[in-house]
Amino acid sequence: MVLGKIVKLIKFSHAITKRFFLLPRARAKYSGKHIWLVCERGNDARDNGFHMFRYLRQNHPEIDAYYIITQDSADLDKIKGLGNVVFSGSREHWMLYIMAEKILTAFEPHFCPSDSHSFYKYVRRKNNQKIVFLQHGVIGNDLPLYHQQRSGFDLFICGAKPEYDFISSSFGYKNNEVRYTGLARFDALYDIKTKRQLLIMPTYRKWFRDQTEEEVKDSLYVRSWQSLLKNPELAKLAEEHDIDIIFYPHQLMQKYVSLFSSDKKRIIIADYKHYDVQPLLKESCMLVTDYSSIQFDFAYMTKPLMYYQFDEKEAFEKQFGHGYFDYRKNGFGEVVTKEDELIGLIDGYLKENCSIKPFYKKRIDGFFPLHDNHNCERIFKEILSLEG
Repeated sequence: MVLGKIVKLIKFSHAITKRFFLLPRARAKYSGKHIWLVCERGNDARDNGFHMFRYLRQNHPEIDAYYIITQDSADLDKIKGLGNVVFSGSREHWMLYIMAEKILTAFEPHFCPSDSHSFYKYVRRKNNQKIVFLQHGVIGNDLPLYHQQRSGFDLFICGAKPEYDFISSSFGYKNNEVRYTGLARFDALYDIKTKRQLLIMPTYRKWFRDQTEEEVKDSLYVRSWQSLLKNPELAKLAEEHDIDIIFYPHQLMQKYVSLFSSDKKRIIIADYKHYDVQPLLKESCMLVTDYSSIQFDFAYMTKPLMYYQFDEKEAFEKQFGHGYFDYRKNGFGEVVTKEDELIGLIDGYLKENCSIKPFYKKRIDGFFPLHDNHNCERIFKEILSLEG
């Protein structure tokens, strides 16, 4: 305990020393500018941070917006053409951070160049920085990590009306700190050209963090999804209906992607380096997931999806809890717990040419009363309304 405090103190002291060393140079270079730092996990450009940054660079050059990303990121070529790209941990990152007026982030706290939480709080307080949480998916369950007393976000962006109602009433924020604008990445969910492609995208299980790879390999999760991928009926459906099947695990599960396999040409195991989530969502005509928030993006495009929840009891007890979103009462597709039921559902949708059922279309319309490509514009106006 004492050693841990000493380590934290050393990190904080180092960060403060570095800040004062760079402060004169930072003031000389950036004084008088309205600096907004934008980021996601720090090593990518695929989520709401990227879409918001692109909007700012293309529509509001008067804002000095910069994007933080690692130098070895697979997405570097994708974003560097927009300009103002800053490498994470660089001297430029440090100077911009200590001069920034606003921080726009989809994942907290990768915008800070130091891993000292004390330094992060110090700079924020000293500079009166405003933190805008762009989110990385519509929230359906209670997440204490994002309650106001823990996160301290100055602006919490919501992607759906029921989500806004839930967060504004349950997460401890004041009236104007939570706003329903739609997510920045929703602006790109238009001009859809779908392929004969089924996307299977399960989310991760947080208890895998404490398990060995061998334990993960023997888990119900891996066994269930691998069984589906090896199911001869699934391969048969792919051939009969002339459709490709893409299996893309959540990013935090990508380190285990080698645990999944298929010997069928039409069933592809997709890795993070070579596949981007949003293009997969846009080009797929149907989705199978378990509890992933990408269901909301897919529903936003009014395309059919279904939930395969073979471990629902364990998942809700250990990870997701219960919020306002009930998959059976509020979901945008059928919920099944058995593999043969899922195969039957897939077959049924393929026979109907992947058409969404009116019952679920009505649910989607009620969930997203804001349904257009002006989400970034609304977010921008809300950010401008922040003091400081």
